[in-house]
Amino acid sequence: MNDTAISIRDVTRSYGKTPVLDRLDLTVKAGSIYGFLGRNGSGKTTTIKLLAGLGRPETGEISVLGRDPWAFTAEDRQGVGYLSEKQNLPPLMKVRSLLAFCSRLYPQWDRELCEGLIARFQVPVNKRVSALSMGNQRLVGIILALAPRPALVLLDEPAANLDPVARREFLDEILDLIRDGGRTVFFSTHILSDVERVADEVGILAQGKLRVSESLDTLKETVKRVRFFGFPGNAPERPPQAFGWRVRDGEALGTLKLAHPGEPAALAATWKCQYEIIDLSLEDIFVDIARN
Repeated sequence: MNDTAISIRDVTRSYGKTPVLDRLDLTVKAGSIYGFLGRNGSGKTTTIKLLAGLGRPETGEISVLGRDPWAFTAEDRQGVGYLSEKQNLPPLMKVRSLLAFCSRLYPQWDRELCEGLIARFQVPVNKRVSALSMGNQRLVGIILALAPRPALVLLDEPAANLDPVARREFLDEILDLIRDGGRTVFFSTHILSDVERVADEVGILAQGKLRVSESLDTLKETVKRVRFFGFPGNAPERPPQAFGWRVRDGEALGTLKLAHPGEPAALAATWKCQYEIIDLSLEDIFVDIARN
């Protein structure tokens, strides 16, 4: 079995004259949960649409489960579950009828899982889609993405409009899905606590480029805020490993991607100053990378 579920190499994509993805490189291991972060307009939805085969890159190559998603056959599509950011479910269909219709399109549709999700999420299946709250409509979309038991699940802002209870149930279901069969989940979100709870790896997209992509533990171990002070002269210019750099009152405060734990001490020795290391939360790291 291929140990890579998603491979993106040197991909660019623009809308008109506006660049969205700029030579993007990204790899996702099979059987992992990958949290994909970025500000609005950073290219997250465009990336997920390309992975789902709903568009083509202008340059570069994409492989999903070993195939080019743009050339997916009907059989290939059976292996990918997709929840779009702005789902468009048929408003006049009742939920039960919609699920029954979709089940006939997927030979691997798991009726037991579907019924379990309905009960777990407490979805009113005898109502028309248009009569559901936005949160319940989102839950129907999640059921449609998970019930076929795909090898890969692509979720664009899956927790949008979900209340805290439904969001917790959804996250628990994602963890159960991974434990049962080694499936891969790739999801974007603005709710960083969700990423910290379930993701194995985290990628942060900014200005169309992937700034970091690694395990959450490694990210927190290697990205630190460092305060440098006591310079004999002016504070130095921003070093290349800094995501953020601010000089004020003779001190420099930087968010650094450390190649090794001794790097702050080496910089301080070079600059003949003192230093202090400050640990960061995922939110701190995301804000500094996305903002700078």
